[in-house]
Amino acid sequence: MCTFQQYACSDISIVKSILIVEDDPILGNLLLEALQEETTCQGHLAPSGEMALNMLSTITPELFLLDYHLPGMNGLELADHLQHREGGDQRPILLMSASLPQENGALDYLITLQKPFDLDKLLQLIAELLAS
Repeated sequence: MCTFQQYACSDISIVKSILIVEDDPILGNLLLEALQEETTCQGHLAPSGEMALNMLSTITPELFLLDYHLPGMNGLELADHLQHREGGDQRPILLMSASLPQENGALDYLITLQKPFDLDKLLQLIAELLAS
């Protein structure tokens, strides 16, 4: 049983928003469902980096959950866009993948999670990232 509801998403009465960028519809919907059932956060799902960037005109996520292997730009490229966008304050980014590039120094500034992952571990990590 997850105990995530005790954590950051329920701060005050502000519902925090999380943008999930995952091209696998099964995993993406599973993550959305977990957020809905285990947290008070509002989840949004984008199947590509390009769509995620377009969604930023209508939502302001407190946290980004990015798959590494995406169509078009990969999760690392998207993270770079997110960190350098105009007027954007820095929001936590969690990069998830079964195979992250080990030789790339760009991972040094990102929080990563190896797939497959334990749902409780993911929810705990989300709580910690939203609390910081």
